[in-house]
Amino acid sequence: MTHLHSILFCIPHAGGSASSFAGWHGPFGHSAEVRPIELAGKGARAGETPYASIQEAAEDVAGIIEKESAGRTWAVLGHSMGALIAYEAVRVLSGRGHPPAQRLIVSGCPAPRQRPGTRPDEPLEGAGALGFLERLDGLPPEIARDGEAAEYFAELVRRDGLLLSEYRYTPPTGPLDCPVTVLTGSADPITMDTDPADWELAVDRPVRMCRVNGRGHFFTMENPAECAALVLTELGWTAAPEERAARLYLDLMKKTLTNVIYEDPPVPSDWSPGSTYDRVNRSAGLDWPSKAHTMVGLRRLDNVQECVERVLRDGVPGDLIETGVWRGGTTIMMRAVLAAWGIEDRLVWVADSFQGMPEPTPDAHPDDTRLATHEFNHFIGVPLETVQQNFRAYGLLDDQVRFLPGWFKDTLPSAPMNRLALLRLDGDLYDSTMDALEHLYPKLSRGGFVIVDDYFLKPCRDAVYDFRDRHGIEDEIRDIDGYGAYWRREN
Repeated sequence: MTHLHSILFCIPHAGGSASSFAGWHGPFGHSAEVRPIELAGKGARAGETPYASIQEAAEDVAGIIEKESAGRTWAVLGHSMGALIAYEAVRVLSGRGHPPAQRLIVSGCPAPRQRPGTRPDEPLEGAGALGFLERLDGLPPEIARDGEAAEYFAELVRRDGLLLSEYRYTPPTGPLDCPVTVLTGSADPITMDTDPADWELAVDRPVRMCRVNGRGHFFTMENPAECAALVLTELGWTAAPEERAARLYLDLMKKTLTNVIYEDPPVPSDWSPGSTYDRVNRSAGLDWPSKAHTMVGLRRLDNVQECVERVLRDGVPGDLIETGVWRGGTTIMMRAVLAAWGIEDRLVWVADSFQGMPEPTPDAHPDDTRLATHEFNHFIGVPLETVQQNFRAYGLLDDQVRFLPGWFKDTLPSAPMNRLALLRLDGDLYDSTMDALEHLYPKLSRGGFVIVDDYFLKPCRDAVYDFRDRHGIEDEIRDIDGYGAYWRREN
């Protein structure tokens, strides 16, 4: 596999994070790299100061594009507020003399002179933001059910709404230096009646209009496959037949591993007490499946596929490992990616105690003691023989799969691999996460990925911060789905 020459930068909507485009990686496959841009104050950049204006956001995005598109064919897509930022970023880059985009794709956004946002009679103060999102069919069910999460999300929307209300459009002095496609939604109350002449005035050139099916405004998230296929056609970035076949196989693997096909009921837990299958919970990895071979959800499996394929394309040397595998589903996915692309010179390492979580000792990290995950070992502990049988069921138990049974503190210091291209951590606890980082990160090749499944858990996140601080690691942490995160080793 070779380094992808083309890259599509994606900019999310108001209140949204880079994870909004998680469903785009699969459809693009090996045609191009999908690069969602995290905006300051959101997702993995939540600790950064939010932008003071749309123009400031555009300058930041332009800098990222300028750095990462060097020597490559590039395009940029933005949805809703992200479309406005993309439009202004392309203008910034044009002013700097940067090689033009192959295409600007503006999605779900009226022309800039119309100042996209809420209706004049629809303020975003108080509960207005949630009402606005509900009208657009854009309040995720898992957030709507959680009052605290809903208010946090609403505050992000209010903040971005202020940027939109203060935006001032400057007419162009000449044609934009790249072609433009305008995506609208079939049932999007904001863009379903878009007049192409409005966008043509903003870019001083003809535009192509394309309509996408969807229930509301967030059609790029609801229908990523159709949107991605349309964008690929617009850009002319098509995949070879063998690549399409591999993509279909891997998509089926993800649906089978999460069991969104047969919809097995979850095992009730404190944080997900339901006992009936819920599509949103399963796709997001928010339940404990009774039969499925992974609990990480579709977006985090998309991320595994994306990272494995990226190291293969870029020729990053090393094997793949997950520390903490439960029923083995994520490592099965790693092996499936290698099989799909005919890779025979890399191993998948499956590291787990195969008896559950360790019981905290007197010197354990205090947060690990409070979390008390060992109390769920009746469910979390999966025997080695069961995991091996799960690999065998997919026809993927072979010499390219190696098992490391035992507690991390005992097995990882002497783990026999020389180099790693992918290190995925799913140990939940501070001590388990630190053990994996201390002993395996030094083996991670430059250009390799670290994926942290339980980044949302404080003990795990603290271990990541402490390790990075201790070793001066400043590589950008990127959000996956609001629960997991990852970064790429640059040095």
